[in-house]
Amino acid sequence: MDVRSAYSRRAMLLVVRSRDVIRSAAIWAGFAGVTLVAFPPMLLGYPLVLVDPNRALSDAYFRGIGRALVRLNPLWSVSVEGREHLEFGGPFVMVVNHQSLADLIVMCFLHHPTKFLGKASLFKLPVFGWALRIAGEVAVERGDRGSGSTALRELRKWLSRGVSVCLFPEGTRSEDGGIAPFKMGAFKLAIEAGAPILPVVLSGAAALLPKNSMLFDQRADIRVRVLRPFSTLRRKVTDTDVLAAEVRGQMIEALRELDARSDERSPA
Repeated sequence: MDVRSAYSRRAMLLVVRSRDVIRSAAIWAGFAGVTLVAFPPMLLGYPLVLVDPNRALSDAYFRGIGRALVRLNPLWSVSVEGREHLEFGGPFVMVVNHQSLADLIVMCFLHHPTKFLGKASLFKLPVFGWALRIAGEVAVERGDRGSGSTALRELRKWLSRGVSVCLFPEGTRSEDGGIAPFKMGAFKLAIEAGAPILPVVLSGAAALLPKNSMLFDQRADIRVRVLRPFSTLRRKVTDTDVLAAEVRGQMIEALRELDARSDERSPA
């Protein structure tokens, strides 16, 4: 009886795993299809940078593609609260907790022109990486201090032109869904540029595409909370650690509240 039960459990797990693989393969194929269809208009429109140096049109187009990718699966949802904090006081240095490869796509739901700092490896991907460059996103080689300094200078240029920038100060995706210690680059950039820090907290994005996995979950309820911005006008570079600790503390509390709300909504 025990042998039969063990065999039944293994067979059931195999069926579930096969369904996950097939579903994820279909989603990746859908992503590839949308990207391939969307890329030619973006490429043809690239000369518009002559009249649109901030690449606002390509940025808006890119965000629209991101929202379309999420809507490929009706069991995925993204809700945003605190969007009113985006309306005044920018451009911002946005800092976001990093839960998933899908975080960039989730951020498209803020409807706010933003240039992202991303891993250089993403920019090397065919089509998708080219689209990132056309949209004006900034690449950085992880662990390369020279590349990091160059990237921060590029981000500061965008800030000086009135465009918000976004960084993931943890440096890598969370292992457990929590918020890891922050690197100081984003906060030093904000203080030097006199730009406010705008914390953004994501909850549930790890469920969409867990770290070290290429398999999407069937259902994902992603919540985004935009917190009140932190002014840096009276801050000095020597205040970087203190500012980072204050921002991280509020983001940890917000994530705890969002996760608790998700737990309440989950079926028993």
